[in-house]
Amino acid sequence: MLLMPLRMVVLAALVLVSGLTLWVAWEVLTAPTAAVQAQSTDNDTQQVSVTRVVDGDTIEVSPEVEGTSDVRLIGVDTPEVFGEEEPCGPEASDFTKEQLEGQDVTLEFDEDRVDPYGRALAYVWLPDLDGELFNETLVRRGLARVLTVEPNVKYEDRFLAAETEAKDQSLGVWATEPCTTAGGTTTGGTTTGGTTTGAERPTTPQPTTPQPTTPQPTTPQSAAPTPPPERTILDSGGPKHGPVPLMPDGACPAEYPAERADLCYR
Repeated sequence: MLLMPLRMVVLAALVLVSGLTLWVAWEVLTAPTAAVQAQSTDNDTQQVSVTRVVDGDTIEVSPEVEGTSDVRLIGVDTPEVFGEEEPCGPEASDFTKEQLEGQDVTLEFDEDRVDPYGRALAYVWLPDLDGELFNETLVRRGLARVLTVEPNVKYEDRFLAAETEAKDQSLGVWATEPCTTAGGTTTGGTTTGGTTTGAERPTTPQPTTPQPTTPQPTTPQSAAPTPPPERTILDSGGPKHGPVPLMPDGACPAEYPAERADLCYR
């Protein structure tokens, strides 16, 4: 009578031990997978090297991120350099190349990690002492405008504040003549280099004919030719084409105020 209950107790103990063993084995096998998944979810940054700068707001990196080497900077838009070139486009592209190409940087991701063109979306941090957000630097220098595309709005307030600074200082795209003028490059609202244009253009001296020292014989004069009709501003090409003659009163018209050698220039 006592033998049967003893066997049942032993059997129950074996079942319990087997179940415990299987549970421990399952935890050991699944723990790495869960850790990898958690790491993937929490991985909001990645260290990369910038291998090439495409333009002011697009770079190529190694190793790839999100399955691509192309990275588009979040929250900013630099002027175009491809197709129809825009003012400040070359300056923005050159600045990004100077600062990033060949550098090790940290990419920080936001909610959307890939744009419709298959490029990874990221904020770019430079490895200096304080950590420089390069996206923000482009805006503060006037080399990019703020471009917010939800849900990637993590640093929108910083970008808008930087854009306000650039506008107040008339930098880059916010200058009166954005980035380039007829004579040079605008940096910080000032112009370096330059050429004179418009009314400041110097007049080429006219050659003079030596005057004879002895009287010259006169020839009979024929009837004076009929003078041509007075030319008007429109006859001379309008405000976009060349100088115009003096007005009948000897003055220059308002549209061409600078007088040079009996001709009027803008």
